[in-house]
Amino acid sequence: GCDGDAEGRPGELTRRRYRRFARGGAGLLWFEAIAVVREGRANPRQLWLHGGSAASFAAMVADSRAVAAERFGADHRPIMVAQLTHSGRYSRPSLAPHPLIPQHDPYRDKRMNLAEDWPVLSDDELDRLPDAYAEAARLAFEAGFDAVDVKSCHGYLINELFACHTREGKYGGPFENRVRLLLDILDRVRDAVGRDRLITSRMGVYDAIPYPYGWGVDRSDVMKPDLSEPKRLIGLLVERGVGLLNV
Repeated sequence: GCDGDAEGRPGELTRRRYRRFARGGAGLLWFEAIAVVREGRANPRQLWLHGGSAASFAAMVADSRAVAAERFGADHRPIMVAQLTHSGRYSRPSLAPHPLIPQHDPYRDKRMNLAEDWPVLSDDELDRLPDAYAEAARLAFEAGFDAVDVKSCHGYLINELFACHTREGKYGGPFENRVRLLLDILDRVRDAVGRDRLITSRMGVYDAIPYPYGWGVDRSDVMKPDLSEPKRLIGLLVERGVGLLNV
């Protein structure tokens, strides 16, 4: 919505948006992308969930629930999902874009006019993210959300990592490395929030970018999906107790 404040707290326009959704009678409210770290925000007004903003999220959730109950009765309790994100190469935490890229991709880089020597995120930087997601998930459930979504779509960081065939180190190359960050995040979130909490993901399964820079694409025909790896990953999500998936 681009209408949070500088510290990621929901603004009045944000709160009004979800009051209106709740008043509309929806049974599932999948909230917009909420950054887990400041540098991973897609714009300077994107929501960002941390210790300093958690109370504002709790107030927004409570307000939305109150509106739904007032309109439809106490038994109407919409399920509310907090989408947790890191914008990766589309990060813009200040007025100027500051891409945080997991690889150099000639197709995506060209569209962004990205310099050939632009730095790539290190393994150490990626290693720190599961803790950030786990803390945001803990705060989301404390704020009253019913589920958290580990966003893995639209070319943002986790989604692009799926296609890091050419990256060296523990997050690139073989399938197990390319999906490592998502699985580590899910494990850390589960440790933080317990076994009974609903964890979900919106996951991209086909990038339409030529191999080796695309995920879920046929190696010889970019216009042809190859869903073998996405299906394999979905199986691993199910094993980890992911109870809802949006493709």
